[in-house]
Amino acid sequence: MRMTAIISEYNPFHNGHLYQAKIARQETDADLIVAVMSGTFTQRGEPAFTDKWTRARAAVASGEIDLVLELPFYFAVQRADRFSLGGVTIAEAIGASTLSFGSECGEIEPFIAAAAENQEAHPRYQELLQLGLARGLSSAAAASQAFKAMTTTLDLTTPNNTLGYYYARAASTISLHTTKRIGSGYHDLSVGDIMSATAVRAHYAHHRSLTGLPKQTSEALQNSVFTSFDVYYPFIRHRLLTTPLDDLTQFNGMDASLVPRLVEGARKNDSFESFLSAVKTRRYTRTSIQRTLIYLLTSTTKQEMYGLSFDQIDFVRPLAFNDKGRQALREIKQRIPVISTFEKHPWLIKESQVTAAYAVPLARYNVLEEHRRFAYFSGKSSK
Repeated sequence: MRMTAIISEYNPFHNGHLYQAKIARQETDADLIVAVMSGTFTQRGEPAFTDKWTRARAAVASGEIDLVLELPFYFAVQRADRFSLGGVTIAEAIGASTLSFGSECGEIEPFIAAAAENQEAHPRYQELLQLGLARGLSSAAAASQAFKAMTTTLDLTTPNNTLGYYYARAASTISLHTTKRIGSGYHDLSVGDIMSATAVRAHYAHHRSLTGLPKQTSEALQNSVFTSFDVYYPFIRHRLLTTPLDDLTQFNGMDASLVPRLVEGARKNDSFESFLSAVKTRRYTRTSIQRTLIYLLTSTTKQEMYGLSFDQIDFVRPLAFNDKGRQALREIKQRIPVISTFEKHPWLIKESQVTAAYAVPLARYNVLEEHRRFAYFSGKSSK
């Protein structure tokens, strides 16, 4: 079977995702579409809108996604290059022919050309990067400015182009395909037929209704429990205010200068937004702080992350699939182990801990039983 992979979060699956999957299927001549999807927390360090099992089921319900595989926590909550490398590693491990992604550019040649330039290896790039960091820019902002100064091949100041660039850098055996993003951009909160996931979540927060989603997806999300960082802030605040400073520095993302800032912010601010406004800087951006807080919430240490290889994976885990997806899993099993039931794999033990960190603040104790969850099958039979 000819598989096209999409690295995704589907937070939640909206009409723009439906459009991308349809175009990817048509233009890559795919027999099926496989989504490699973030689990409980997202790349920008946010709690997912709803749990991974529900989001995966909603994606398959759309009729355009045939199989959803989990992007492990260690790959999912990461800066763009590591997130991309982890996703591409899985896509290649399962034997996908093509990786498709949305982009502001809409043409694949600039991505391939920019990846071939390998600007990061040039001394001038490193010089510009260090200058940006010295001015107090975050690593992502400094890298973006360094790229902009050195190349006109591709605009890397936009989020989807940036991910696409790192997909191209990571790709080895897989072909690349891109679809021009239509409708709202990531930070655009306008309401319409094709909205950003951010806008969908913001609309729900204000109106308690879902809009901009395919009908089947909306139906699959009915009665779901939706969340935001506000729910988790009391738990994060408690840990910041009750954990010794030296112990806090053991968690991934915590450095000696950031820890006192976070503790002071937690002491003075009752809400998550006021806390974040107080602690973020050009160096410590909203996204980087959010990732750090997720590492704290999930007790993810620097030692735990040390030496992690983002280009290696020894299993894949399905979250949802239809009949075509089930057929694909039979083929995938010939290439890499497929773990459909909970096993004592170190990464799955971690997923269980991460799920607990997500579920307890929501009082969703049934979700805690990660070891009892099975992939959702939407096919016609169970044979």
